[in-house]
Amino acid sequence: MVLDTETQKWDPAMKKLNVEQHNVFTDSVVMDDKIYMRNRFKSFVYEPKESKWNLDQMLNSEGWEDACVIEDVLYYYDINVNKLKAFDPKQRCWRVVRGEEEWLRGMIGSRLWSRTVSYGGKLALFFHKPNAPKGTIDVWCAEIALERRHGGEIWGKVQWCDHVVIGDDKSFYVRKCFAVMV
Repeated sequence: MVLDTETQKWDPAMKKLNVEQHNVFTDSVVMDDKIYMRNRFKSFVYEPKESKWNLDQMLNSEGWEDACVIEDVLYYYDINVNKLKAFDPKQRCWRVVRGEEEWLRGMIGSRLWSRTVSYGGKLALFFHKPNAPKGTIDVWCAEIALERRHGGEIWGKVQWCDHVVIGDDKSFYVRKCFAVMV
């Protein structure tokens, strides 16, 4: 279903996507007026103006998850290689965000989880910091300013980073983060 924001009515305009038995989506984002969705194996793009689904092979080359979009570029933190990555749909390529590689290796170093959020043109990265007291989970947040440089490189600079919550590791789970502006 699609919500028409002018009429405030739901419209079943979106065509169904047949993804066989792998229909559980792990993430979705909107960029460049298209809906990008990912299941465990593939990335799909829905073009509302054409009412058409496509596979995106370049997007498939990374297992992006818990992503956000800032200025029509998709960002996610790859816990497997401990790097912040960016996908630009206009340039059709993945890039590693430069400038904070050492900080990320030293600060995060955890393969449990991370979440990215678009926050006022910056990227907020929520992550689990290892070495929390036994039975708890220690959640941190870093605000990262992003800058596009000549040649399409993207550089990040941590503006601040701090502990935001400590919780019971049996009952605490972050599924999706959203920035709320008031």
